[in-house]
Amino acid sequence: MERHPYRPGLAGIVATETEISQIQDGLTYRGYLVDELAREAMFLEVAYLLLHGELPSHEEMADFQTMLIESGQLPYPVLKALESIPPHIDMMEVVRSGVSLLAHFDPQMEYGMFMSDISNAQYLLAMLPQLISFRYHYVNGKKPVVPNFQHSYAGSFWYMLKGDEPTQLEEEAFNALLISQADYGLAPSTFAARVVASTGSPLYSSINAAIGSLNGQLHCSSGAGVLDALQEAMHSGNAEEWACQEITKGRRVLGFQHSPRNPRDPRATVLKNYCVQVADALGLNAMEATADAIEDVMAKVSRVHPRVEWHASRLLHYLGFEPELFTPIFAVSRMAGWVAHIVEQTENNHLYQPLSRYVGMDQRKYKPMPLRS
Repeated sequence: MERHPYRPGLAGIVATETEISQIQDGLTYRGYLVDELAREAMFLEVAYLLLHGELPSHEEMADFQTMLIESGQLPYPVLKALESIPPHIDMMEVVRSGVSLLAHFDPQMEYGMFMSDISNAQYLLAMLPQLISFRYHYVNGKKPVVPNFQHSYAGSFWYMLKGDEPTQLEEEAFNALLISQADYGLAPSTFAARVVASTGSPLYSSINAAIGSLNGQLHCSSGAGVLDALQEAMHSGNAEEWACQEITKGRRVLGFQHSPRNPRDPRATVLKNYCVQVADALGLNAMEATADAIEDVMAKVSRVHPRVEWHASRLLHYLGFEPELFTPIFAVSRMAGWVAHIVEQTENNHLYQPLSRYVGMDQRKYKPMPLRS
């Protein structure tokens, strides 16, 4: 047996211990099943749970929301910087740059590197929806929407992006989506954040590492591609045949697990239910039927199941959000989870230093270049 076995991508390696979330027996946050939280709780309750370890009391919830309100609006220099970024730049690249700038204006940063991570999280939860909203409206030639956290977090975020009030079903669905994406064990973006935090780097550096990972095609930013695939299957006229052809040609159908050995994504059921409800309410059943047909083929032929973005991208489409907002919305929902993991990492730190296996040239002897004549 090898002394140091090689596992590509660290697959199956336990890299840390956590009290935040687990996915072995259904996704739970601090011991609470996510499907129950998505049905019954509000997003800010779940953010508080992830950050503090327990659900808030009425007084604690009121204080938490007050802190969001009192964080104020985006600093003027950040607004001007968002205006100066060329309009064609990807929204997640703008988010990454914007978060770096926000670090310089976070009032808690003056107190030290790791002493105020929870307060930093509250500041980012207040600022990130505003940042995304401002940039989205500015690039599209629309007037910015004044932030308002007097309502639910999901309702306020919706209003900042769309400028109108959601219906009860729309708000419930959007709230459930934010909750279902708030954390997912040691996902790549979370692992990236913990690796950077393990070096003693400031919180904002860890958050930007997570944002960079989240924007990878194999992590979350395939949401727009999922929507493209669904629309292509619809236009083909036969979703089952389309899916079979994709499999036969060896193409990867975005939104599904990489391997049949992977467990079912426990978040999928939560969002699937809202997809059905919203599609039925808005008369979008054709896309839902297409999604069902593709899921059946993928399960029977490839023995793989949907990941969260398979349903999340569809739900966001039904709710009227543009694909360029899919991953930024995911980043907002994941913020509390990222910070919770960064705090946990720094409280019981171990520097991540995995080994690598060298497969290059054998040792060679250096030969000096001959002198020119």
